[in-house]
Amino acid sequence: MRVNLSELKNKSYMSKAKRLVLTNEWVEIKEMFEANTNGCEDYGKNFEIGGKLDILTRSFLDRLGDITTHKGYYCVIDGVKMDLWKERIWSVIENAGLLAPIAWKIDKSKQEEIEAKVAAEEAKWENEFDELDDYEPTDEELMKTEDSEFNEINIDLELE
Repeated sequence: MRVNLSELKNKSYMSKAKRLVLTNEWVEIKEMFEANTNGCEDYGKNFEIGGKLDILTRSFLDRLGDITTHKGYYCVIDGVKMDLWKERIWSVIENAGLLAPIAWKIDKSKQEEIEAKVAAEEAKWENEFDELDDYEPTDEELMKTEDSEFNEINIDLELE
């Protein structure tokens, strides 16, 4: 029995297969996460960095980026708005421990400790030149620092 490809393209199941641009990948990512998670959100302690889930999520993000570039942020893929796809994948990435620590998420106590060290360092240098701020050299001190040959040259220029 020969199958005519043009007939297959006209069948409804082919259009559904085309429509599932992201859903099949998403189901695979979601199932892998749900089956293998240990519940830890710390970086690299739930799923292996560079492992299968990490690779799948990065690939999915790349596809979302390509679609957003070509279709815009407000598009609908497989009946789901783009912003929901992005929320879904980022949720999995964060909960799987695949997102490296972000600077603004540093523990407040650590941040306060850093700020205290910086303030102490700045205070150490703050008063270093206080005694020199009001100092004004006398005429004799200024004359000692001047070059006598320079003065003679200036005098000669003025006389001419």
